[in-house]
Amino acid sequence: MKKVFELTNRYIIVATPLLLFILLVSIYSVFVFHTSEILKLIFGIVLMFLMFSAFLSGWGNMLKSAISENNYDEPFKIIKDFAPGVGEFFVPVMGMIAISFLISALILTGTYFCGMHFIGDLGISQTALTNAMANQEALKTFLTSLSTEQLLKLNMWNILVLSVMSLLYFLFMLYSPALILESKNPFKALYISLKHLFGRNFFQNFGIYLIIISLHFLISIISALTSGTTILSFVISLINFYFVCCVAIAIFYYYDKKFLNPHLGNNIDTYI
Repeated sequence: MKKVFELTNRYIIVATPLLLFILLVSIYSVFVFHTSEILKLIFGIVLMFLMFSAFLSGWGNMLKSAISENNYDEPFKIIKDFAPGVGEFFVPVMGMIAISFLISALILTGTYFCGMHFIGDLGISQTALTNAMANQEALKTFLTSLSTEQLLKLNMWNILVLSVMSLLYFLFMLYSPALILESKNPFKALYISLKHLFGRNFFQNFGIYLIIISLHFLISIISALTSGTTILSFVISLINFYFVCCVAIAIFYYYDKKFLNPHLGNNIDTYI
């Protein structure tokens, strides 16, 4: 853990593209996704896909430079690796995103049919669900209007969806570093990542994943509790950005030292 925090603090510049990308997406979404025209919506989604691919390819190359520590004395220089990363990994990252989306869509579709078969329909309209998400008061009113059976089914659906989403996050945990560090072929990178994930280091991989998920859950709870306070919300947002950068560097560093350079250490505490 000490090494990961050291790298994150030294190469904190990796947070800059992340902040700018999220800001850009937030502004872009306001203009694109509030439209009823199908062609504009499709164009907006395609452009978002291209933007996301460009960001991940450039950011991934920066993470690669950070864990290599080639710019140890001048850490801010890794910002220069963003543009070359876009040129080198843009197409492979597009393939990775497309493959991840298709696999996720298939698994979620199967989850829906399994849920409908074993849990059943909630008997709630889409409009009612949308209105319930408007604010906390609307959600509270919505939940109190449900019957005991509906509440039970809703909880079961929540558990099912959260479980499947957690499984998907775990499946793709090593996909990005496999693509950036080992193979530019998105199909081969997926195979390699799954091979590493479910290999002899499975329990170690799963342990790291549980730590990441637990910390994310804790930050999410704190964020929800402080949502009414501007200053605290801002502080939690900064912590969240730092956490994302820390996790990204940790996974890349772990992948590099565990699967590409295993002779550098056999104990997780040595490098994470």
